[in-house]
Amino acid sequence: MEGYKVQYKNSNFAKQRILLDGKKFNHCEFKDCIIVLEKGETDISGCSFENCKLMLTGNAYTIGKIIKLFTRQSPLKVLDIDEPLFEKT
Repeated sequence: MEGYKVQYKNSNFAKQRILLDGKKFNHCEFKDCIIVLEKGETDISGCSFENCKLMLTGNAYTIGKIIKLFTRQSPLKVLDIDEPLFEKT
């Protein structure tokens, strides 16, 4: 998918829930975020992630389960729905 309508460049995100699908991220920084991927329709390059959690839903979750079947390991920690999104300070 090319020509993303929403594009971020050199942006900083902190303590947010970020939906990746349909967006392009170039040289962005993510700190303490929940990163959500459902379809995989995203472009990410040169970005850094600090203390973030990836939440797979929909097709992305299905692909994660298939990878686990092949590797016999979970490629990612699956975020429990009841788990708090952010640590209380």
